Amino acid sequence: MSASRMRKRVRVGIALSGGGARGLAQVGVLKLLERAGVSVDVIAGTSFGAIIGGVYACWPDAAELEKRVLAFVRSKYMESLNLATIRRLGGILPVGEAAPHRDDPGLFDRVQTAFRGLYASHLALSRRAVLSGRRVQRVLETVFGSRTFEDTEIPFGAVAVDLKEGCEVIIGSGPLARGVAASSAIPGIFPPVELNGRLLCDGGYTSPVPIDAVKTLGANVAIAVDVSQHGIAVSELANGVEIAMRSSEISLMALEQEQLRRADVVISARGQKRHWSDFSDPEEAIRAGEVACEKLLDNIRDVVEERARLFL
Repeated sequence: MSASRMRKRVRVGIALSGGGARGLAQVGVLKLLERAGVSVDVIAGTSFGAIIGGVYACWPDAAELEKRVLAFVRSKYMESLNLATIRRLGGILPVGEAAPHRDDPGLFDRVQTAFRGLYASHLALSRRAVLSGRRVQRVLETVFGSRTFEDTEIPFGAVAVDLKEGCEVIIGSGPLARGVAASSAIPGIFPPVELNGRLLCDGGYTSPVPIDAVKTLGANVAIAVDVSQHGIAVSELANGVEIAMRSSEISLMALEQEQLRRADVVISARGQKRHWSDFSDPEEAIRAGEVACEKLLDNIRDVVEERARLFL
């Protein structure tokens, strides 16, 4: 059998992680893979990775992906989510904006920090989420329209968690906007999504990087993209919402590392200094993914060739 025919037996899958705005780096990864001639045959995505994966699965062209994602993050619909609320509650500054230097915070600063914490606690206790689920659904409908998982050019699954059963699910049928909204529903920030009798939230709580999902969907070469933020400034922990989210993030690090060990190649774009809700300067995040992927192109090619040799 020729090498070209053997390669057809190799199904390259990419597992796209969450991380919010840091996940934009995964656009850069897909750009580099396409430029290098590495075709992606299967996609699994968690949270923001599900958005990127869904777009690429529908329109498997890196230039089109970048155009659509940039239009999405800069749209009035994205602005309507009011993610700035999250940054204001935590006192988070956008990328590239320096905080004013104060050796000794004054009374006003201390009162403001305390108020943000009380307000965040009120929001978390008085309703299911800080931000509106209806807005999330409308935003994702502007991205996917009426397309379904069955309409994608590349097989794609969005990973979510069933809150009632306490298990992971791979959404692979029905409306893309609804399924991706479920995968992206960060607990406490966005409300859970009801789908086929299940109450679903962000898949990152069981699969920060969905390696098992991409293999279940048929990949025999699994490429993982890691955009986690293992360090964080103390100033970003100014209220109960941020502290709760960071605590959960820390507990998931061990799970993430265990999952990454099962990947054939891990593309790490961890070096980003941006909050998950900060979508300013998206090109910077995309470049970070390109740089990270370029370093591992030879490794990826080697794994594909090695796996191809298993078939006669």
